[in-house]
Amino acid sequence: MAQIIHVLIGVGVGLAVVTIISLFISCVSRLDTDEIAIPYNIITKNLRREVKTTGLHFGSPGFTLITFPSVFTSMEFDDISCLNKDGVSISLDVIFQFRADPNYLYDIVMQFKDFSGYKQILAATGQGAVHDTCAHFNTTAFQSMRGFFQVKLLDKMKESLSPFYAILRDLQVNDVRRPSDFETAVKDKEAAKENIKIAENERPKLLTQARTEYQKALKQAQIIQERADTDSTIIRNQADAEAQAIRARYSTETDTYVELKNKMRFNVESLLTYMAVRVVGTSKNDIYINLKSPAQVKYEL
Repeated sequence: MAQIIHVLIGVGVGLAVVTIISLFISCVSRLDTDEIAIPYNIITKNLRREVKTTGLHFGSPGFTLITFPSVFTSMEFDDISCLNKDGVSISLDVIFQFRADPNYLYDIVMQFKDFSGYKQILAATGQGAVHDTCAHFNTTAFQSMRGFFQVKLLDKMKESLSPFYAILRDLQVNDVRRPSDFETAVKDKEAAKENIKIAENERPKLLTQARTEYQKALKQAQIIQERADTDSTIIRNQADAEAQAIRARYSTETDTYVELKNKMRFNVESLLTYMAVRVVGTSKNDIYINLKSPAQVKYEL
């Protein structure tokens, strides 16, 4: 009987030791260097305001720690879509770094329970900030003013997350993607701009070439005009000289025939007969004329 009592006492002591050890272990929590926490008792439902940092922490039975990162944590929005000022759907990747403000850790836990719930509200609010900021930029600005868009988004994100006691350090916007049809239209527009710029750069050269050709044409036309004027003057002078020579010859012949007519006392018909006889007489070839005589063949002087 005594032996049974000793066994029962030993078992009881063992159970007591195990229970004490279990309670001791359950009352101890350890925080790493990148964690902070506030104590919470799951039995009494008591949440304390004291913020715990790295190390071992002890508490009463039911003691536990609700932990949060003490360093900045990255939150990513991969391939998030938003409508810009032009109503064009834009896809982009956004990454920002945040951490919970230790001074308001109690309020954060009271509202969002733990870090998982806290991240959910930050993610939903952050996406809303992305949509709001996108609506203030047109399609071209996403390419030409990406740095400014990133600054504006960071400011909007800080404004939106500040009611939740979140501290933001940095934000990055990557891989802005526009619809393929719009990208094609933009490329065509840029190509057209390049062609216009090339044409504008070529314009002075082409204008200079055109002016040079125009001046050459004017010079050539002037040369042709001067040559034509010279040739026409020469031809006109030659014609005037020939006409003058012909007039002089016929004038001499006229004077000769007038003198002959007066000297020989011919009338017009007798003079024409005389001239016909002279023509026939001076010809070296036979002449056949089937014409009436313009006057008498013989005249008495």
